[in-house]
Amino acid sequence: TVSNMNDFSGRIKAALNKIGDYYVSELKNRLLRDGNKASSDLIDSIYHKVVSDGIEITANRYLGAISEGKNPSAKGPSPEMVSSVARWMKYKGIKPRNLKGGLTASKYKRAAFGIAKTINRDGWQGSKVISRSFKGIETQVDKELTEAFKLTLDELITDINNKTQK
Repeated sequence: TVSNMNDFSGRIKAALNKIGDYYVSELKNRLLRDGNKASSDLIDSIYHKVVSDGIEITANRYLGAISEGKNPSAKGPSPEMVSSVARWMKYKGIKPRNLKGGLTASKYKRAAFGIAKTINRDGWQGSKVISRSFKGIETQVDKELTEAFKLTLDELITDINNKTQK
């Protein structure tokens, strides 16, 4: 019946919302355990919303690089990358070597450029935190969706039994 389908849709949406909560929590916790927190920018950027065909997870763009890594490249680092590395250095308390004349933005920029250049040259292996987080909640995903289906099937069967007994 239409009522059962609306109940089913609501249950699936509620289950997806719980799954999104589980996943965001798991992802944030794994990032923290892996030591991927300089500022709270990345962790604070992670959230979910239920969309028509599933769950959409949103986070700062560099989550992908942390998780999937970066292939070596002969390209020079972009200004955005240098800026990000300089910000990371400040959060981590890493200071440029040459402090003669004080700690200036240009010294951070030069040091960050060197680090970014090395990152581009060598690349790095990602932590696979995105897929590890999903694996960490897989049983909860199965449980939530199975429960939503089970409740709706039970209601449908009860409805059918009630109609045939009349």
